Amino acid sequence: MHNLLAHAASLGCRVYFFPMPDDWEGYFDSSDAIVINSRMTEPYQREVLAHELGHAWHGHDWRHPHDQERDERQADLYAARLLISPTEYALAEAICEHPAAIARELAISTDLVTIWQDWLHRQRIPA
Repeated sequence: MHNLLAHAASLGCRVYFFPMPDDWEGYFDSSDAIVINSRMTEPYQREVLAHELGHAWHGHDWRHPHDQERDERQADLYAARLLISPTEYALAEAICEHPAAIARELAISTDLVTIWQDWLHRQRIPA
């Protein structure tokens, strides 16, 4: 979590942890503040913070019309690339093949593993 908080600071973002309703995970607002639901587990807080950092990195501004689906995909991929080390992924994949098992080895969600695998596959396909 320390590395993510340092990364947030390097992007000019302030991060706050507050208890929020269960259906709220976190959000990035136009003042470069990221709010994370402190009621979630720490591993899930890490993923949500990495996702919100993706919104910050890409300059997503929710005050104006935007392609929400594209913005969420960009933030998800940013989070996956931020949290998954290629070396650690390769070691996990050598032990197990199924995305859920790899996710357990890396202490992240299966969704992030799948997003990372899709991105990696696209990188290997010649244009």
